[in-house]
Amino acid sequence: GLSCDVRVDIVNLLKQKKRMNVSEIAKHFKVTQPTITHHLQYLQEMEILKSEKSGRNVYYSIHPKCSKKICQLFL
Repeated sequence: GLSCDVRVDIVNLLKQKKRMNVSEIAKHFKVTQPTITHHLQYLQEMEILKSEKSGRNVYYSIHPKCSKKICQLFL
């Protein structure tokens, strides 16, 4: 769930940077890129993040419908 520190850190990172791809996000963590991808997919399923394909990259950003209650956890 959201108790995972990496997920909280990913959301906080995207709040600051607005839009990043997986490799850009992965540079900020001491875990593998597939692990980051797994976390991103979970956050996307929860509608906390959204993804957008651009060429060969997938960019992630905060989902506009991210419920205020959930997003408050990350402030």
